[in-house]
Amino acid sequence: MNIIDTNNLSDSAVKELIQELKNFLKPTTIDIPQLGKYKKEASLVGKRHGIEYKFHVYRGNIQVKYSIHLRFVKNDVHLVRLCINGTKHHNEDGTVVGKNHIHIYKKHNDHIESYAYDLKQFPFDESSELSEGVEKFLSYVNIRERDEKI
Repeated sequence: MNIIDTNNLSDSAVKELIQELKNFLKPTTIDIPQLGKYKKEASLVGKRHGIEYKFHVYRGNIQVKYSIHLRFVKNDVHLVRLCINGTKHHNEDGTVVGKNHIHIYKKHNDHIESYAYDLKQFPFDESSELSEGVEKFLSYVNIRERDEKI
């Protein structure tokens, strides 16, 4: 098992971690109601590097606004975070992305930047309901379930 410093990831290491197979540490049911608030957090582990993650899904009272993220347990830094119908995001390089975007871990100078990208290059759709967004997110970050219900 390769030891990876989650405080200092290169772009290629980020891609490798996104593609790495991950499993829930214990049986997890993701049963999303069509209406109302929904919050779910579960623990995962990467199969190749043994990195522990927190998977988090949140929808408030507004049905079309939600966020899904995968972050490292060790330092609470996001590897990937999907924001649907949130607020615009201003990146440190001066670019601005709209209310539907994805954050992917990016090292900038001496710190980890919360860099956001437009969804055009990613398999997400701002018109997706939360349940569809979760399925696409699980696929994108390569999370596999063992006898769990979605």
